[in-house]
Parts: sequence; structure tokens; C-alpha cells
Amino acid sequence: MKHSIIFFFFLLILNCNTDPTRGYKIQIKSSDDKILINDEISINVISPNDKFVDSIQYYINGEIVTKKVKLVDYNVGENNLSVKIFSNNENISINKKFDIYSNVEPDIMTYQIIAEYKHDNNAYTQGLEFYKNQLYESTGLNGKSTLRKLDYKSGEILNIVNLDYEYFGEGLTIINDKIYQLTWKNNIGIIYDLDFNNIGTFDYDKSKEGWGLCNDGEFIYKSDGTNKIWVLDPETLKEIRFIEVSTNKSKIKNINELEYIDGKIYANTYQFNRDVVIVINPSNGVVERVIDFSGIRDRVNQKPDLDVMNGIAYFDGKIFVTGKNWDKLFEVQVVPK
Repeated sequence: MKHSIIFFFFLLILNCNTDPTRGYKIQIKSSDDKILINDEISINVISPNDKFVDSIQYYINGEIVTKKVKLVDYNVGENNLSVKIFSNNENISINKKFDIYSNVEPDIMTYQIIAEYKHDNNAYTQGLEFYKNQLYESTGLNGKSTLRKLDYKSGEILNIVNLDYEYFGEGLTIINDKIYQLTWKNNIGIIYDLDFNNIGTFDYDKSKEGWGLCNDGEFIYKSDGTNKIWVLDPETLKEIRFIEVSTNKSKIKNINELEYIDGKIYANTYQFNRDVVIVINPSNGVVERVIDFSGIRDRVNQKPDLDVMNGIAYFDGKIFVTGKNWDKLFEVQVVPK
């Protein structure tokens, strides 16, 4: 028993001696309850027992900063604060993660229906995009996943390829005459030419799953069901970086289908009880608008497998939306609420 007690105290002393922070703590103070873009924060290092400190260096996301920082040109989402403490010939490093939120409240918008078109009510829509005047669609569910080319005015399927049962199809985007289609949990995307010939695949990297895709002509944007949107190199399909999506109050999770429109990313969010589209600034992740599509699901044929709004496409200055197993494709105009 005595040996056990001695061993316990030995471990306790060892753990104390190997504590990399030496008891130092980081404190961040802001004038707001949440830390917002453009806030000024002050960084304090609390030393144990008022231990003498020679000097401190401060870093945010690897860039050196001063003790007081004006949060200009920072992205919303998680950021990393680190300090290097020089004390009594010791060099001590401490890290602390903190979230930054948008400093603007998003505008609340609504919609007007301009036109209605036929849509296959057995299409579990996951991705929707126009390319060279043609509408392309990706659908999901194991055993029912497809890639389609459509006549959007009549709803006629002009070309279709079925995915193997193991694949649950997700979002798609088209750039440089190549179609990129995601799968949900298989950790791969499929590449096609415009005739729907399978010409390759690509692996995901750090992104969690495959949900939505869009592109701005230079980069591909990929959602993975979290609050992150990943930026991909269209040549290598490697994930270069990510943005996190946030309002002034909260992070936005379950980001789903994407569409790039006039410099912004329009995104469905996977919510069972609400049909909304958020408009995101791709440079910093700020949600600038929320488009409330309440009531639009009531205008489609009601059936047991009817699911949420999912599918945004942009063509000739017009926005088109649909949903999972909806029998209509809507041309809409976004207006203030």
C-alpha cells in the first residue's frame, strides 16, 4: 500500500513537471458577448503565482499580432490564438481556439414565383446546375442515384446514367467541360465528360463527407454537411482551404446544395422543418442574406416520400429551385420580405 502511495505521488509530480503550459492561461476580452468581425480584442496571459515574465509574443493563425487586435480581414469561424512566453530562460507555448462571428445581421428575403415547370417526382435531387444552356441534375439514394441532363421547360430526361448501388449520389458542378459528382459517404467523387462517360474519380481529403458542389469558374466549392465549405483546385481536386459559415449569432451547419451566383454562394441547408437558402460571402464565410422559401413545398404534389427543398440553379439571370421528389421546378425572383 505504501509503495502504491509513493508511486501515485511520483506520477503526480511527474505530471506537474511535464505540464507544457506551466500553469499559464490565456484570456481574451471583447466588448461584445460574442467576438465579432471588426471587434477589438485584448489578449491577457495569466501567470501562475504572479510568476515573472520576461516577454510575450502573440499570434493569430500563425501571424504575429499585438496584445490588442482589431479583427479586420479575419474570417468567421474558428481561429487559433497562440502565445510564446519567455520566463526565467524558459520558452513556453500556449494555444487557445476562439470563434469569430459576423458583425452584420443578414437581410431576410422572400420569393416570388415567376414560372413553374415539370420535374420528375421520383428524383431525389442533390445537385442542380446549368451549363451551356442545359440543365444537369444529380439524384441520390442507394439504388436510385443518377446523373441527368434535362430539358428544363418540359422536364424531359435527355441523358441519364445510373450509379452503382453502393453509391449515394450527391451534389454536382461542371467546369471546363467536365462534370464532377459527389457521393455521400464513399469518400470519392466521380468525373464525367459531357456525354456522361466516366473518365475518372477523385478522393476527398479532410472534408467529412460529400454534400454539395458549385464553382466560380476558377475554383470548386464543396460542402460536407458541417459549417465548412472547402475550396478545391479544379485541376487536382485537392482541398486548398476552407471557409466556415456563420451569422452574427451562430455557426450554420448542414450546408447542402450550392450554387455560385454573382459572386456569392447560395446554399440550401438540410433542415426538416424549414425551406431556406442562405447567401454566403465566399471570401470570409459571412451569411449576408437568408431567403425564406416558406410555403413553396405546399405547391408541389404531396406524397409520402416528399422531402426538403434542395436544388438551386442559375441561368440567364434567373434562379431556379426544386426539392427532393418534387414534381415542379420553380423559376423564382428573390425580393425583400
